[in-house]
Amino acid sequence: MKTLKLIGWLAVALAVGVNVIYWQDPWLWRRYVMLFDPKPSEGLEPYDLVEGDGSYVIPVAAPDNRTVTQAALDEAVAYAKEFDSYTVIAIHKGQVQLEWYADGRDAGDLTESQSMHKTLMGLFIGIAMEDGYIDSVDDPVGKYIEEWRDDPRGDISLRHIMQMSSGLGRYPFGLNPFSGDMDWLYSGHTLEPLLNAPNADWAPGEKYEYNDLNAELLGLVVERASGKRYSDYMEDKLWRPMGGTQARIWLDRPGGLAHTSCCLATPAMNWVRFGMMLAGKGEVNGNRVVSEAWVNEMTTRSPTANHYGYQTWLGYDDPPVPPGSGSSGAVASEPYEARDTFLTLGRGQQHVWVSPSMGLVVVRMGPALGRMPIKPGFDMPRIPNIIVRGIQAKAAALAAGPD
Repeated sequence: MKTLKLIGWLAVALAVGVNVIYWQDPWLWRRYVMLFDPKPSEGLEPYDLVEGDGSYVIPVAAPDNRTVTQAALDEAVAYAKEFDSYTVIAIHKGQVQLEWYADGRDAGDLTESQSMHKTLMGLFIGIAMEDGYIDSVDDPVGKYIEEWRDDPRGDISLRHIMQMSSGLGRYPFGLNPFSGDMDWLYSGHTLEPLLNAPNADWAPGEKYEYNDLNAELLGLVVERASGKRYSDYMEDKLWRPMGGTQARIWLDRPGGLAHTSCCLATPAMNWVRFGMMLAGKGEVNGNRVVSEAWVNEMTTRSPTANHYGYQTWLGYDDPPVPPGSGSSGAVASEPYEARDTFLTLGRGQQHVWVSPSMGLVVVRMGPALGRMPIKPGFDMPRIPNIIVRGIQAKAAALAAGPD
């Protein structure tokens, strides 16, 4: 009898302890369980809503007036299907040449961006400078994050953070729910682990090292410098000027901090609009979003990485990006046909490819969540190169004239 009572009291104590631990950070535990879901939900909650009027409707090229061969469009779709893509959209010279959605998907579906969101951080620092909220890319981050004003990490420049050369360390990945790696992304109080970011064993500006915490810090800088909620700044400065439609920004908790290294859910056509803004050197939908000079600076090679600018990937070299970039063993079998191509990159191979010289924007979206959202072997330059070759073939055929 005493043994049964002891077991009962231990069970009660365990239940109370589990309950206390859970309610200290319920969002962490809900998300932790999600890690083991083989088919996680597409939507991440909670979120801030970003609205737009959808005013930028890109005209669709009539079949007889397309600037890309039908064979190339068919090949691009076939490759997209091979990797379980949700959509592929190609814009050339201001017109939609291809807009394909997988069965069961349509233009209104929201897809998680994953790390494509980071490129918006490079954009918003420039916008905040032009708004007068930030003085210089060489300002120390401690100027805008007061908790670091008397901390050596506060001396790191915004430039080095944007170029992924901050000298901050990364939390080691693991499945321990009490680790810093889990805390900064999955908890309901991400500010604390963000501000406790470890130092690496190298100095700022010494080398390139991809680190999600850099983009999270930049989002915090935008909020602190502007005095505006990130979602409001994004809506006012980008989404409405570019004529976008709805988007959702993942938060650590209701009304909490925005995740700015990942997880912007929106229809694929909004990424097309974003790409058109970059291709237009800061102008889209008849609106100037940011200066041409800033887009050029965003897409200039950093001193520590030829493939990276300000939170933006650069496809200028051969190979165009380091092998294995992104998730699940992506490859780059050849250079980009348009050698001025730059791109966004998100887990699961979410992409916006932009070639300003060709007036080309190509978007590919697919599964983004789960342990392996895309199978190995995705060839990063393949889809835009198919489209560029199709443009070249169509131009050659028109030049040759009728048979």
